[in-house]
Amino acid sequence: MARLNYFIQQTQKIMRKLLRFLTVPLLLWGLLANAQTRKITGKVTSSENKAVASATVSVKSSKAKTVSNENGQFTLTVPNGAVTLEVSSLGYATKQVQVGANETTVNVVLASSQNELAEVVVTALGITKDKKALGYATTTINSASLVQAASPNFATALYGKAPGVTIGATPGGATSAVNISIRGLSSISGKTQPLIVMNGVPIRDGEVSNNDYWGDQRIRGNGLLDINPEDIENISILKGASAAALYGAEAVNGVVLITTKTGAKTGKKGLGVDFTSNISVDQVAYLPQYQNVRGAGAPLNVSNGGQDAAGFIYYTVNGQQMRALPGFSINFGAKFDGKDILTWDGKVRPYSAQEDALDALFQQGSNSNVNVSVTKSSENSNVRFSLTRQENQGLSVGSKNVKNFANLNTSFKLSKNFSTDLMVNYINQTTTNRPYSIDRMTNNFTGMIGRFDNGAWYQDKVLTSKGYRYVTGVTGQSITPAENINGSYGGFKGDIADYMYRVVAHNLVEKENRVIASMTNNYQIVKDLKLRTRLSTDFTASTVESKTRTERPLAFGNSGSFGMNSGFSSILYTDVLLTYTKDINEDLEFNVMGGYTASKENSHNTSRSTNGGLSTENLFDIAASVNLANSGSSRFSLVKDAYIGTTNVNYKDYLFVEATVRRDKTSTMNPNNNSFVYPSINSSFIFSDAFKMPSFINYGKFRGSWGIVGNYPDAYRANVAYGQGTLGSQGGTQPVLFTTIPQNFGNDGIRPEQKKEFEFGLESKMFNNRVTFEASYYNAQIVDQILGQTLPATSGATSILTNIGTLRNTGVEAMVSFTAVKTKNFTWETGINAAQNWNKVEALAPGLSELLHADYDGNAAQLKSVVGQPIGDFYAHPVATNSKGEKIVDPNGLYKVDANSMVKYGNAMPKVVGGFFNTINYKGFTVDAMIDFRFGGHVMPTGLYWMQGRGLLEESLQWMDKENGGISYYYDAVTKKGVATSAATGPQGQPVYQDGVILPGVDAAGNVNNNVASASNYFWTVYNWGGPQYSPNTRYELYINKNSYIKFRELTLSYKMPTSVAKSIGAKNISLSVFGRNLFYLYRTIKNMDAEQTTAGSRWSQTLNNIGTNPSSRTYGVMIRAGF
Repeated sequence: MARLNYFIQQTQKIMRKLLRFLTVPLLLWGLLANAQTRKITGKVTSSENKAVASATVSVKSSKAKTVSNENGQFTLTVPNGAVTLEVSSLGYATKQVQVGANETTVNVVLASSQNELAEVVVTALGITKDKKALGYATTTINSASLVQAASPNFATALYGKAPGVTIGATPGGATSAVNISIRGLSSISGKTQPLIVMNGVPIRDGEVSNNDYWGDQRIRGNGLLDINPEDIENISILKGASAAALYGAEAVNGVVLITTKTGAKTGKKGLGVDFTSNISVDQVAYLPQYQNVRGAGAPLNVSNGGQDAAGFIYYTVNGQQMRALPGFSINFGAKFDGKDILTWDGKVRPYSAQEDALDALFQQGSNSNVNVSVTKSSENSNVRFSLTRQENQGLSVGSKNVKNFANLNTSFKLSKNFSTDLMVNYINQTTTNRPYSIDRMTNNFTGMIGRFDNGAWYQDKVLTSKGYRYVTGVTGQSITPAENINGSYGGFKGDIADYMYRVVAHNLVEKENRVIASMTNNYQIVKDLKLRTRLSTDFTASTVESKTRTERPLAFGNSGSFGMNSGFSSILYTDVLLTYTKDINEDLEFNVMGGYTASKENSHNTSRSTNGGLSTENLFDIAASVNLANSGSSRFSLVKDAYIGTTNVNYKDYLFVEATVRRDKTSTMNPNNNSFVYPSINSSFIFSDAFKMPSFINYGKFRGSWGIVGNYPDAYRANVAYGQGTLGSQGGTQPVLFTTIPQNFGNDGIRPEQKKEFEFGLESKMFNNRVTFEASYYNAQIVDQILGQTLPATSGATSILTNIGTLRNTGVEAMVSFTAVKTKNFTWETGINAAQNWNKVEALAPGLSELLHADYDGNAAQLKSVVGQPIGDFYAHPVATNSKGEKIVDPNGLYKVDANSMVKYGNAMPKVVGGFFNTINYKGFTVDAMIDFRFGGHVMPTGLYWMQGRGLLEESLQWMDKENGGISYYYDAVTKKGVATSAATGPQGQPVYQDGVILPGVDAAGNVNNNVASASNYFWTVYNWGGPQYSPNTRYELYINKNSYIKFRELTLSYKMPTSVAKSIGAKNISLSVFGRNLFYLYRTIKNMDAEQTTAGSRWSQTLNNIGTNPSSRTYGVMIRAGF
């Protein structure tokens, strides 16, 4: 111990001497160092005089650098003497600033650079590339454009924002499916939705069919609704075959690439917190323009339902005679007079138009969204974690959807050469009573609500005081007979009551948990060689419970039901990419990539439900099944893999060439015929860098591409399989089994549809980047269309799957945007995009010139694809004419329909689609306006014209009296014709009617028509149901109309508080905004419906006819955003 103490003491003495010896030189060195450097302070601002945060300020040819704070301010230690600072920031042109030897304060103004903003884009497989190197068209939509109007899903935020992209949303609210179409249709009968890819990984989207009321009364949604717009950084749309060729047979309809936000994208180092909240209301919008002049009924010469000449019938109630309306579904009756009248529910009300008739059938929708995200960014890592709660209450009574999103996006640089990216996106949602179809109230005569009827009158009637379903008829079986709906009084609509009962008593709860996750590893093996591996999953687990209330007491029979369904679906995906990059010389760069990708999809569903009703009232359990419970199951499996390769050449950074190839295999095809190759090549030439251009041209690029992509048949559709049944034991010990042949044969020799497309384009920026212009021309031939070919019945099937069609799409796309005004406090940016697609069926099966997609209402009209014409021609019977071309009028005064011929009256394909935007900034205020448009494309909304035939719409007031153009006439019982007259009565005292119309034409004998028809009968008959064999005067050609429109889609007014105000309450930035969506039409060709009302499914043929999903809506809301 003594020796140890001695050693410590001697060491301390030596250290003290050493410190005294070193003090002087250290002080001298510190003074010298300070004398060789100095501090520079300054501020970085934009040309709009706004602070630029996170700008990098560095000394050229030195390691000294710093980053500006949120106010744009910076401090940097630099060597003495004159130095050059280099200042850069995302979205701004890099600037070099000379700093004199004696300067200590430097303020830098950065000019915005559109080139910088668009410099890097996400392409196939999540690979980022310089935009100028791309030889094909892409469109990128940034986060701000997706969330500024608080759309509950990203797809409905895309209206009009990408050339050649068409959006179609099914009415019904946030749970209803959305369709995306890119450059027209690439399949006559197959899928037309693009591939959805999130962070480089294909995810589940799915298809729906909302036009089959008897199969499913609920309005279904698809998988893209599960992606939270608040978590999206940008969306890139790959349109052409070359752009999407690396996805092979999944990309015939184009690709939508979603890139989610990361901590690095915020541009902020350290910790950051962002908060967003918005609330909005949905209102029923774009209902038909109903007439408010008259109620149910008809003139006596049209239909006699016991009404008097004024149109009323009479009942004695409590000793008092009361007038009422006849029980007609047509509304050509008595004019509204405001006087008392007996209604179908036994109450007395003023006889006035029920302008709010539909209000009680729906509810005002409401939506709320709250998002909090936390970011942490450093030199070697960045993390973003986001939580969002979204609540959406639909227009259908009782419908609600609640989503909880959690998104984690991280990136770690684990070493100089190795980094890992991890993304986890979790969606938990509960959908209660998704919207109920209103099909029976729009596509069924007895369900159309009359002008003297009201949904509120049904509310108190659909449930009895005991909670059972309403009972009709005085003698209807009921334990509360006094509450029965008296069928004696006309006007009750059973379809309306049934709808109201269903939305109250049929309870459906769907719960779903979905995880989309991926892990990506990047390894720089050597300087020029890197490896990327990715593993991902898209997993969904769901449960559904259906509860239908007991409709009647058990004494009257069992009723009610309970069902359970559970299922899961998963996509397991992986890819491995090896990339080699080499600079051959200073002018030539060479890049080659090879890789492998594979995916496996699985799904499984099981279901059980009660059979024969519930044994105990409202006991919702399988155990309550009266009979043996129903059960069912289904499963699905699909495996795909591919080898891929690309080669890129870059010459002097102005000439780029890329070639790609993908070799696909899939389990949906015959194992001996399931491998297909998809090549592509594209090139871009930056002529503004290659040649000296006029000063006003800042950037110019030509591009061209060619490629092949495909489209496999739906899973199992190509299978050749047989069914099995049993005849029971037939008296023996073993059951007798038999096999069945399917009606539609598969084909194990089927090939995928293939799209072969070439494309040329021009891109330019001019006048100091204030004007941007892009244009593309494309020509795509889709061969080997997969269609069912008709077989003779003797073959045992009706059709066989074959490759028998060729389709072609050619089109042009153009976009121009410019900064019209730019001052210190005011900017105005505007732009327009438009695309026109020409679609043509080039060939079908040998000897086949047309393909029938649908026959409507007993051969009243047809939807066909005809060789030489675009997909989807509407045909209907024309008015019959004689040899002179004169229209033939039948004895009832109405045109005769030619039952022996059909004529084309329109085509379903839109001609031009696009959008027009304006953004105006004044100090802290910003106005964003988005208008989208479509010209061409016919639809046939039969339900809408049936409403006209029922006298419900304003159009049906034409000719109703002299004031509306009607002719005075009487009915001649001998000639059975209407005869025009100016007298008060006919010659034999016949009553005179005022609703006459004479149609120009001739009778069957060729005599000029002078037969006066009743306008009521005209509308009732001409706008009726059925082909000529059912209704020889019904004219479906009048139902086929062009569905063109210009719609004010979005409007947002926002205000960004001054930084000083935000800081005073502890925030870095705060903005407030009000917004509206789906606001109003500037122009439309069909005034009685929303242009998207017929969107009732994912396939194109399901978007043309049915208006019976749900009403469209108009949305208003407010939003707050804050950063901390």
